[in-house]
Amino acid sequence: MYGQIIIFVLAFASASLITTTTVWNQWAVNGPTSSSVLTAIWAWRGIWGDCMQMYGGQYQCEEMQSMLNERGYILAIRAMMCIALSLSVIGCFITLVGMECSKLLDDNLSAKRNLMRISGILFLVAGVLTLASVAWYTGIVVEDFFSVFTQDNMIIYEMGAALYLGFVSSALAFLTAILCFCMPGPKPEDEHSPPYKYTPTGYTVREPYETKVQIPKSKDKYSEYV
Repeated sequence: MYGQIIIFVLAFASASLITTTTVWNQWAVNGPTSSSVLTAIWAWRGIWGDCMQMYGGQYQCEEMQSMLNERGYILAIRAMMCIALSLSVIGCFITLVGMECSKLLDDNLSAKRNLMRISGILFLVAGVLTLASVAWYTGIVVEDFFSVFTQDNMIIYEMGAALYLGFVSSALAFLTAILCFCMPGPKPEDEHSPPYKYTPTGYTVREPYETKVQIPKSKDKYSEYV
């Protein structure tokens, strides 16, 4: 039971970090290589908009309005992160129902084990989508940073905190999936107990079998001398 509590904590943490990564706009930030004119300006961007903060604390964000005007990789990363977010949240609820300490489906341990496996699949897919998204965006940021066409730009972006958070959240999702497969819960009694039980008259079929079969005991080879 304690192992499944750890699984739920990891699942909740993974879903929370994936959500934060999705909505946080600090996927890329301006670094020290930017123009010296922007020493009093901090710029950052994400998959939903570009922002810029002045020295006095005021900032302005330009949200990406039209999907038709956006670059293809931004739309793809948005879609993958939204799917990963949805799968991780659904996986949290399924994990909560499939835990051994949960009262839901308490009389059906097989269903609980299947729910934990389903939750593991959901977190595995969510981890893959999150890792693919942040790795893709990281590759674009690195390519633009070393590109000769962006060296004269006033703002040169580097990797932001949201990317590092995305790598951590994908690792937690993979760990949650592995634990869901390794610790789905206790097996039902009829799965790990022998089908027969010993009685004074012989071996009898265990419940829930309706018919009982009497198997005679083997004759002792020394009984004929008694």
